[in-house]
Formats: sequence, C-alpha cells, structure tokens
Amino acid sequence: MYTIKTLAQVLQIPVSTIRYYEKKGLLTARRASNNYRQFTEADRDQLSLILVMKYAGFSLAETKDMLSFSGLSQASCASETQKLILQKKAALLRKIDNYKTIVQLLDTVGPLAITSDTPEAEARLSQKINGIFENL
Repeated sequence: MYTIKTLAQVLQIPVSTIRYYEKKGLLTARRASNNYRQFTEADRDQLSLILVMKYAGFSLAETKDMLSFSGLSQASCASETQKLILQKKAALLRKIDNYKTIVQLLDTVGPLAITSDTPEAEARLSQKINGIFENL
C-alpha cells in the first residue's frame, strides 16, 4: 500500500497531480480509518498508464475512455482500444506532417524575410507565403 506522498515520490510527480486525476475520475483511492488515501500496486500501475498516455498526447477524456474499456468483454476491450490507438496515431502523424511543413516554411521564408528590402524580394516573399497558405 502507498500513501499519496509515497506514490508521488515513487512516480516522481507532484501530489497535486494524483489528487487532480482522482478528482477527474481517472483514479480512485481507498481511504484508511484516519481518512488518508491508500493506493495499491494496481493503482500505481493505472497511474503509470495515465502518465504514459498523457505523454503520448492522449487527452484526459481519451484516457478516461481507455480506462473504461476494462469493463467490456475482452474482444470489445481490444477492439475499442485498437480503434482509439489508431485514431491517436493518425492524429499524431498529421501533426508530424504539419510540423514538417512548418520547418519547410521557416527554411524557405526565413531567408526571404531577412532580405526582403527590395520590391522584388518582397514580391517573392509574398508569392511564397500565398503558395504555402493555399496548400494548408
């Protein structure tokens, strides 16, 4: 059993993070006779999963959905989990593509913006920006 303080120390997170996840319904603590929170190894594992999902870009709502799948049949749980993971992966790949576009934009427009002291350079910069905007 863990107290909230020891669980926070083990996972190297603030106590307030555990309280927040408990408040949002992602984690449920048992209470001792002195009303202190008590956490089990299963709670530690669940909190670790929540932290990994947060790092992977899952929202709290998506994380809560994923955790709720455990109440489904094994086939339904696997299916719903797979669906959510594929959706998140597709969203992350779109984000990666967007970041690549931004890097290309900076590489292309940066030098033009720095040297846009002539009407020709300003026209090239404007043309390049409009071309990028149309492809967004």
